[in-house]
Formats: sequence, C-alpha cells, structure tokens
Amino acid sequence: MYNTPAQKIFRTTAAILLAASIHVSAQSVHVKDFHAIPNDGLDDAKGIQDALNYAKANNIPTILFDSGRYDLLQVSATALNAYTGLKEYAGLHLQGAAAADHTPATRLVKKNPQQNNTILPPHMRFDQCNNLVMENLVFDNDPQYATAGTVVEKDASHAVVQVFDGLPAVNGMGCYTANIWDSATRMLKQVSSLTFVDEIATQQLYWQLETKEQKNYMRMNNAAFASRLAVGDVVSWHFGGQTMFQLAINNCDDLVLRNISMVNIAGFGIHTYDCKNITGQQVVFKATGRQLAVGPRDAWKINSCDGLVAIDSMYVEGVRWDGQNVHSAFFQVKERLAYNKIRVWKRYTGVAPFLNDSIGFWNGNNAVSKMPVSWQLEPAGDGGIYGIITLQDSLPDFVQAGTLITVYEWDIDDYRLSHSTFRNIAGCAGVIKCAKATLQQVSYDHIMYPALVLGTEITTHNEATFPQDVMIRECSFNASGWVSRIGKAGLVGIGNSGTEAMAIGTIQFDHCSFSNAPIGINASGIKVLKITNNHFVSVNQSYKVNNSNTGQVIFENNTEQ
Repeated sequence: MYNTPAQKIFRTTAAILLAASIHVSAQSVHVKDFHAIPNDGLDDAKGIQDALNYAKANNIPTILFDSGRYDLLQVSATALNAYTGLKEYAGLHLQGAAAADHTPATRLVKKNPQQNNTILPPHMRFDQCNNLVMENLVFDNDPQYATAGTVVEKDASHAVVQVFDGLPAVNGMGCYTANIWDSATRMLKQVSSLTFVDEIATQQLYWQLETKEQKNYMRMNNAAFASRLAVGDVVSWHFGGQTMFQLAINNCDDLVLRNISMVNIAGFGIHTYDCKNITGQQVVFKATGRQLAVGPRDAWKINSCDGLVAIDSMYVEGVRWDGQNVHSAFFQVKERLAYNKIRVWKRYTGVAPFLNDSIGFWNGNNAVSKMPVSWQLEPAGDGGIYGIITLQDSLPDFVQAGTLITVYEWDIDDYRLSHSTFRNIAGCAGVIKCAKATLQQVSYDHIMYPALVLGTEITTHNEATFPQDVMIRECSFNASGWVSRIGKAGLVGIGNSGTEAMAIGTIQFDHCSFSNAPIGINASGIKVLKITNNHFVSVNQSYKVNNSNTGQVIFENNTEQ
C-alpha cells in the first residue's frame, strides 16, 4: 500500500492534515484516525499503539474506539512485550463502545497460534499510568484458547470426545487443565480436575484428531485418563496453562475498570500489581457459545496493592484456578547482620517499593511493627530475590532465620467485594490474604476447592498476609469444597499452610446461607470466629475447627436444617 511516489505524497499530506485535525480535539483521539478499523481483518495493534503514543505526546486523555472487532496480530508495545500499551502517562481513559443492552461492544481479539503451552503476550499492558480508566472492552482470543466436547466412546485404554461445533480441534493438542461437566446442567461435576499442567508431557496427554462426516473427534490413548470418564460426560480443556496476563496493569494508582468482559483467557485474565486504590465495576469472566471454560488460570489477581480496592458486580465462571486472588508476599529473614539490619528473601523477583510504611515481624501469633529506612537489592536465588533491609531502630529480640515479615505497603488497606457471582470454578472463587476485607451479597456455587479461602500460603508461593478483620455478610455458599486447599475441605476454608500459628484475627459470617456440603466453615489458626444469624441447609457439620490453634468461636442465632 502507498508504494508509488504519488501515493507517498498523498499519505504524507493526509497525515499532516490528520495530525492538525487531531490536535484541535484536545480531549480525545479516535483509533480509526490511526488506521485501526474494526472488522476489516487487518492488524489493529499498530494503529491502537499509534493512538496511545500520540495521546501521550500531546497530553490528550481519552482514546475512543468504535464497536466491533479489533484484531491484535503483531506486538506493537515492544518495550512492554504486549500488543498494545503505555507507561508513565497519567489520566489516560480508554473508552470502548457499549451495546444497546449496555454490555461492552469493543472487542480486542488476540491471535492464538494454537501451539501447546505457549506464553502469549498481553492484549494490553500499562505501567506507571495513574488515574487510568478502561471501560466497555471485551478481551478474546482467536481461535479461543479452550475447547469442549462430549465423550462418545471409551474403553480401558482410550476415550473419544466429539468436539462441539465451532470449537478448536487441533491434532496433537495438549489436554491442559481439563475438567468434567454435567451434560444436562452444564455445571462442574463434583470430582477433581482431570489434568493440570506438568503431567501433560510426562504422561503424554495429547489428543489425536479424527474427522468423520465433517465432525471433529479427539482420541486420547491413555488408560488412566479414560478410566475417569463415562460416555456422555462433557469435557473441557485448554491449549496450555502458562502464567501470562491478558491485561497487565502495574504501578497504576487510582485505577478504574468498568464494564470489562473476558470471554476467553490464555493464562491469567487481569493482573494488577502495586496499584493503590482500585475500582472495579461490572467486570465479567464468562465463556460464550458452546464453550464451558473461560481460562486455565486465575481470573483477576490483585498482587501487592494498597489503599482501597472496591469491586462491585463482578461475575466469574469457568476459570481453572482462582476467581480473585488478593495477596502480597512475605519477606523471610535469612540472617541478622547488625542490631538494625537483616538479610531477607522473598519468592519471585518482583519487589515493589515499600519504604513509605512500616513492616511487621511475626512472633508466633502477633506482629511487631518497625520502620525500614533502606533496601539493598542482592542477586536472585532459590526461586526468589535476596536483599538487605535496614531499620530506623533495633530489630526485635525474637527475630531469627525464618521469621516472616509482612510488608504493609503491599497490603490492601480495605478490600470490598459486593453484588458479585462466582460459579463453576475448578479452584477457589476467592482467596483473601489481606488484613481487612468486607464481602457483601456475593454468591458462590459449584466451586471445586473451598469457595472462599482466608489465610496465607507460605508453602510454594510464600503469599501474604494473615487476614485480621474480615466481615462476610449476606453471602451464599453452595455445593463447593469437594477438594481441599490449605488442608481444608468445605464451603469455606480458614487457615494457613506452612505455619500452625494462630495469626489470623477476627472473621465474621453474618446473615449468610450455606448449603449442600459436608462441612460449612472449616477453620484453624484463627483468634476469633463469629458465626451469627446464618442459615445452614443440607450441611452435615456447620463448622469445624482445630481446637489446638483456634481461639474463641461464637456460634449464635443460626438455623440448621
């Protein structure tokens, strides 16, 4: 295109006139002015990126999109390893179009190469963009990263699945993060997941494509896999389970996500890291059409954030791991170096700033706060990062190798979740590892692990911190927790992996309903558990506690039937 001299002159002139016209509209630019046109099948990533760059260069706050499909085919934000993105620009507003029913109508569709367990770059990534607002956007992959079908044949050595029309079917496709669904209700069956990630290669869990009469069938020649299936079962699986993020937002304070939909996820859906103050409204993770599973990993991970996080009207269905994981990370003391200096380690290599607030040294059930004044980064190692922290005054006497440290600047001041729904999740719906939280009018249904997990997981991920003040009000929990997490089965699990300390503070359930499970609330490691004014139906044991590390239990004004 534009190869002749005349065409080049025309293009240059048009660009000058376009720039002049854009500059006049000081409040917004439209991506169509940068050749990002929906529904034309061409790459729109460059045009969207050009619009972002122009907005930053000219201090224009709003980027406008039409309704329709924008194809992201080539990575444009190369420095961010994303199809599109921006860094260090405050006040940006990405405004997609809304349909007549108010659902988002601007679709950002990333190319899926249909290769096993690939890490696909984010649709969008934003770093150090305070006051970022994103609204009316749909995130998708093409072809989608998941598929599903019905078991039509099986014996002791193999199983055959007829893939639903229109869903991906690729010879040699790995059967990652597979689950079984009830064909009549389209709900998760109450069994554990068929596959995870690591065993796909070791057990050769790859499908063989067979096409008969224009129908796609997938054959799995694996006796252990086939033994867990019955003819008529519906099975879903993914191309992989790697942990990249479709929407990555880092160090963006006062973030607003409004009317966002993720209909298919490759990796995690949204990752917000080191952001202070987050507002989420009508953020939806749900598959469309014949798909059952939306993604192989978490829907929305809120990692090492601060301030107020307020999320309303979120809907999550069909992710393999957690719906919403709210956490930071512990430092662990490796050695004392001086009266006010320690060498520490944390899992993974990201270290957000933390010198503006105190840090808490855990001594069994309680923490002692101290003010850090300097941080000296050391080389990575042991699956994480080392460094030296110097304090304003002396270390507590009890500090030794292994002491856990909560970093308060990485801990949300107040997490609020309301009027939200979690269904059919092959993991937990919510994992709460922040000090203060309020959950109100949230429903949980058919969640494989405990629908709600409150407590730390020091083993594996070293995630912090111990919840201290949690209110769960007017929420409903149904048919969940048939597989344990942190050693807890049941509708709700409270406790910690990696420590027996009674470090969790007060958690209260008030005017909630619990139904259809052997155990309602399964708790340990907690100082005060309040269960008041709740209704238990078809729950064999309303609550279960470990007496050796559970403090006061208040069980009042509840009904059981």
